[in-house]
Amino acid sequence: MKRLAQPYCYSDPGMTRHLYLLRHAESAEKQSGQSDKDRSLTPRGLRECVVIGTYLYQQNISFDCILTSTAQRAEDTARFVADAMKMDTEKISVVEELYEASSRTFFQFLSGLDDRFNTILIVGHNPVITYVTEYLTQSEIGDMATGGVAAIKFSIHSWKEVSQGNGELENYTHPGILQPD
Repeated sequence: MKRLAQPYCYSDPGMTRHLYLLRHAESAEKQSGQSDKDRSLTPRGLRECVVIGTYLYQQNISFDCILTSTAQRAEDTARFVADAMKMDTEKISVVEELYEASSRTFFQFLSGLDDRFNTILIVGHNPVITYVTEYLTQSEIGDMATGGVAAIKFSIHSWKEVSQGNGELENYTHPGILQPD
C-alpha cells in the first residue's frame, strides 16, 4: 500500500464515471489509551470485507484505484476487499484527508480527482460517507451499514462537475443483505 499526498490512479478518460463509496467494516471499540486511528476490524468486520469484496468481484466490477482513509480499520477494509476481488493491492492509496473529513473536505477531494480515471472506490467513515451518498444522488439510504457500499453513476466529463443530485444511485448493498447472520 502506498501512502501518497495525491493518489496515483489512472485509466482512460470518458463521459461516464462511477464512484463507489464504502463504509469501513465493523471495527473494535476504542480501548483505553488507544488512538481512534488504531482501531482494528473485528472478526465480523473481516467477514464483511470478504462478503462485499466477493459480491463486487461477482458483479465484474473493476476499480481504477481504491482510495482509503488513514484509519487502520479503513485501510484493512480496503486491503481485504481488494483481496476478495483478486485486485492488486498496489491500486490502493492511503489519503490523510479522508480521515475525519468534513462534507466540505470530502466534496473538495472528489472535485479534485484526476480525470484520467473513471471508476474508483473510496473507503471512509460515517456520517460523511452516508451524507455524501445521499447528497450526490438525492436518494435516502439512512445510516450506511458497516461494510455497506453505494454505487453512484455520473454522466460527466470531469470530476469537477460532481454536484448535488447529479449522481444516479445504481445500487446500495451491505453484508447483512448479501449474507444475513
